[in-house]
Amino acid sequence: MCVNVTRNQTAAALLLRNVTTLAQNRVAQLIGRNQLLACSARVNIELAMHTLEPNGTRSFAGDLSKRLLDCFQFTPEQLAGRGEQPYISDLVSDKVARGEFFYGIEITAQSGGKLTCVDFNRFQPILPTLISIVWLCHYWDVTPMERVDSLQMIRHLEQYIPAMPHFSIYMMTKERIDEFLALNFKNLLAVRGNRWDDNQFYTYGYQLVEHARRARKSNLTIAIPGYPLCHVGSDRRSSDMLKNLEHLKQKIDNGADLIITQMCYSAELLVEYLRCVRNAGIVTPIMVGVVVPESLKSYKTIQAITSIELPAEKRAELRKVESDNAKVREYFVQLALGLIQKVLDAKLDVYGVQFYTMNRFGGVHEVLNRLQQMGILKETPQEACGDS
Repeated sequence: MCVNVTRNQTAAALLLRNVTTLAQNRVAQLIGRNQLLACSARVNIELAMHTLEPNGTRSFAGDLSKRLLDCFQFTPEQLAGRGEQPYISDLVSDKVARGEFFYGIEITAQSGGKLTCVDFNRFQPILPTLISIVWLCHYWDVTPMERVDSLQMIRHLEQYIPAMPHFSIYMMTKERIDEFLALNFKNLLAVRGNRWDDNQFYTYGYQLVEHARRARKSNLTIAIPGYPLCHVGSDRRSSDMLKNLEHLKQKIDNGADLIITQMCYSAELLVEYLRCVRNAGIVTPIMVGVVVPESLKSYKTIQAITSIELPAEKRAELRKVESDNAKVREYFVQLALGLIQKVLDAKLDVYGVQFYTMNRFGGVHEVLNRLQQMGILKETPQEACGDS
């Protein structure tokens, strides 16, 4: 509908003022309803990387079992050990108790509209302790739940490697949450999601943790995100960190077993966050999220998705080599190695790394090779494995 502004300037001005007031009131209602969003003014915390918008994806209808058989290549060790795998919380607790460095990988079920495939032989000689798969926002209405492509993929993988589906409360009814829990996965990364809807059953992540623990008792590992960048750029840095830790503690008190931090390019900020977590009396095992962009284009893509960027001084360093892809990749490899080393040097009982691969594994493989050369990533002696 067109409006004749010349004849109706007063009416148009009143309409604009009313619409603006309604919009402001709605924003105030949203902020009041979900104060957890207060710390995400600068960082879109849930997009880095546990839930994602379904950009460039398509739905795979029906049974994917035949496609998945060709999609993953397992090692002889994995094939020989096919069957029920340990709980991720047990594996992680065992690694932490021994002070042993370990790693996991996070993928999405699709890349450019195609199923993501992984050749685990490329990770030899030391395989990831776990694999997790990101939750895409459009999964909320896939029916039945077991047809969600990431869950079909987890079902296939969990015979060969401890595998963890991500699950978001976005748009979820109580019935849908119970439908997911009835699938009886052994592991879960419970996230709120970067979006919410008035009609979804829960608003906060701790509610999903509490629901899942009540429903599955001890028969489920529950991992939760940690947000080292929640307070970046805020004049209320200490206040934001306190709220951050309160929310984290609430999830742990409701049954969470494991914290996996979102990505962070600053080792100093990450170590500060980890130290704050430990000083708050939180002894729950922690894995730190690490990303290794393979090119400047890859870095910018990740930045666009997550709203997380390099600190100013590191952006200046990157600009010096940005015209050379090989040097860019080496820059990010060295950045990841330095971050991991500083986390270990901080002696906060944090030994695990979760690589946010974005379904690109070259940079991750290079970091793993260097970690082996540095003597940080080592093969576990057989006698140290116990029953796990």
